[in-house]
Amino acid sequence: MVEMNKTGILDRPDIIELLFDSSPVSAHTGAQTACPEAVQDSVLDFYSHDSTRLCAHIFPGRPEEPHILFFPAEYDDRQSLTGLAIGLRQYGFTLIYVDYRGCGNSSGKPAVSSLAEDSEAFFQAVKNWCSSENRSGPLLVMGRSIGTAAALDLAARHCEKTLALILESAFDRTDDFLAGKGLPQGFSSEDDPFDNRSKMEQYTKPVLFLHSHADQVVNLNQIEWLVAESRSKATQLQIVPSSSREDLQEIGGELYHKIIRDFINLRLGRRPPRKKSRRLQGTASTES
Repeated sequence: MVEMNKTGILDRPDIIELLFDSSPVSAHTGAQTACPEAVQDSVLDFYSHDSTRLCAHIFPGRPEEPHILFFPAEYDDRQSLTGLAIGLRQYGFTLIYVDYRGCGNSSGKPAVSSLAEDSEAFFQAVKNWCSSENRSGPLLVMGRSIGTAAALDLAARHCEKTLALILESAFDRTDDFLAGKGLPQGFSSEDDPFDNRSKMEQYTKPVLFLHSHADQVVNLNQIEWLVAESRSKATQLQIVPSSSREDLQEIGGELYHKIIRDFINLRLGRRPPRKKSRRLQGTASTES
């Protein structure tokens, strides 16, 4: 079993403020902007190991299609998360995103050290909900920025229970990630709090990496180290056109959602239909 250990060192006010945005505009940290009725989410309350009440938001798709457990970025807002749900639900996929501890509808105080336990509680709550609602679709895990650390940790602990893993704007070393955000810590590889490389080594299912060529926090050379640790030959690194790590979904648009759709469909054994060959132009008819 993989543990997200050594993360207590990150429970400092300056790091917490950097990783868990508590501003009113952050959807998963408190904003309650109304969704259009057609994409209204339902709320799933559950409890972590220490009885802290946590909350997840469900945008249901078709019961037999994949269910995506999503860990948001520190810069995600209600609009971006709703947009993600809309983009994925057109393919029948269900999106379920979590409010981190102390954020949004979840109680408690934000803490990096509780991510592993809270993620486990989230996973079990979704499984129980799927069972009670007779939803047979497989589970995938997806994370964005800081959410990729929680997603990778959870997936590594439940490799056989997940179809695949999707990591958007991920990071290899914790110190590189924090340094890219202007807060270097000087952690060695041995003391890396999130230890993403070793967790990636233990996850044997396919991984889809989505990354911006213009990412100023974690560049492509850095993320390729993490990609190289994947044990699956079906792992993909997709460079999505964007101006920064924060707008892959917005600028990528339909292409962004189709990349995710195609990756998931391949995991389900669904191949895109072959295009019908066109008759060569200029071919004369033999009939008179």
